[in-house]
Amino acid sequence: MTTGRVFTSGTSGGTPSLLDYLNVLARRKWTFLVVFLLVPTAAIAFSLRQTPIYEASADVLLRPPTASSVGGIDQGNVDPARFAETQALVARIPDVAEMALARVPRSDLTIDEFRKESGVVQTPGSDLLTFTFKSPDRALAVALATAYAGAFTQYKEDSDLKPYRSRLDDVKQRMANLVLTGDTKSAEYKSLVRDEQDLSSFLVFPIESAQVVRVADEAAQVAPRTKRNGGIAVVLGLILGIGAAFLAEALDTRVRSVAAVRDMLGIPVLGQLPTPPKNLVRQGKLVMLAAPTSQEAESFRTLRANLAFANAHHKARILMITSAIDEEGKSTTAANLALALARGGRNVILIDADLRSPRLHALFNLEEKPGLTDIELGDADLDDALREIQILDDNERGGRLGKLEVLSAGDALHDPDELGAEAAVARVIREVRSRADVILVDAAPVLRVGDAVALSAHVEGLLVVVRMKSLRTATLDELERTLAATPTPKLGVIVTGAPPTSGLPYRRYGPPVDASVLRIPGHQNGEAESENGSLADSVRQRVRRWT
Repeated sequence: MTTGRVFTSGTSGGTPSLLDYLNVLARRKWTFLVVFLLVPTAAIAFSLRQTPIYEASADVLLRPPTASSVGGIDQGNVDPARFAETQALVARIPDVAEMALARVPRSDLTIDEFRKESGVVQTPGSDLLTFTFKSPDRALAVALATAYAGAFTQYKEDSDLKPYRSRLDDVKQRMANLVLTGDTKSAEYKSLVRDEQDLSSFLVFPIESAQVVRVADEAAQVAPRTKRNGGIAVVLGLILGIGAAFLAEALDTRVRSVAAVRDMLGIPVLGQLPTPPKNLVRQGKLVMLAAPTSQEAESFRTLRANLAFANAHHKARILMITSAIDEEGKSTTAANLALALARGGRNVILIDADLRSPRLHALFNLEEKPGLTDIELGDADLDDALREIQILDDNERGGRLGKLEVLSAGDALHDPDELGAEAAVARVIREVRSRADVILVDAAPVLRVGDAVALSAHVEGLLVVVRMKSLRTATLDELERTLAATPTPKLGVIVTGAPPTSGLPYRRYGPPVDASVLRIPGHQNGEAESENGSLADSVRQRVRRWT
């Protein structure tokens, strides 16, 4: 028995192939498509609802100081790369932001708000600093980006000239002191005069260490970037869609393949029955009655043939049809199979033994009573309760038509044990055994109540109906354990709701079938042999009667 999640593609186990994954995506296509389309749609909708943000930029060229001395002040020599990094950090101090805001009074921004929306970036490998500002107002973004760059150059100039101004004031003070003492001829005084001249000249024509080389003249929209967001969302939606599809597959424990049913139950699949046409379902009609020549009806003929071969060695005449749970098509399958056998020349009696939820009388448009419960209570005779179904003679295969008689359940019972339902069905089976070639018993689901398990002791073979895409793996496991504990031969599984093409071929089970194996109960071999004149013709005749 195979347990756990089963891949339901054409593979028969082992490592999942690419086809397995593609089949998962095909089964979960709506989950994939919903997620795949929802993510880009949400991203684009969110982007379109956002307020546009514009960003402007201005560039400042830095001139690192060189080794020189002015007025006794040594300017030193610095690393240009380190100098640019330091100046980018200096540009972010609150004093620079305050100076920038003072240049654009209409901005109505605080220093913190300005610093949050502004930025300074050093261009790698150069002495350029790029000053940026973002705002919903395009014109304000342009004005503040330019003001920011200008404020930095002003701040840089003020900070650079401050020591020279301080030195000049000191030189002038010392010169004044020397003049008061009359010491204007000394070397010290002459040196101070030279320093005063150099400093004054430097302050009048200073060497700019920072210069605005490009003012902000336009602002580009930087948010929302609808196209970029849409492209990213498409990729993200693809990834999330695939993930959602496989997550849904992992969480879904429904049985989806005929191969999984066969492997988990360990018994052959006799038939794969597609969903009946919707018009017949709405009208509550049976395929084998309303459309006996349709493609759907052909699936029941195939089931009839496969059942003949699966039953060749068991020679079971009393067959019980059951399922794991409700709503798997058990009663509909039993009714159509009974009709298929009758159309193939068999005398069939169909008994509705699902006393809690009887359905056969409705399927054949019969009165609910008299039925099995009425016979047990003594309110009706078996002959009165058995009702023959009229089968139109379309000369199927040129053979004779059989006969189908249906015994309905009668009144539905909440507790069939009070009536002794098991014993009642067993007595009816014994009474009708001699008047039918095949007896089909439509029993209750084996996992819902214990009636079907107990009733299996009175039949000769079991047929299990399983509906695709509705039965869970855990339920199928429990069904396998229940069937394993039942000694009655399990002839096979009938899968309902199967796709039109499942890839699982029908086959014959067991060794080659000879004439004695295919003997129809109640018929003599000599009859067929005398009619056909050879053993081969006899075998063909009996296969024809089975199917």
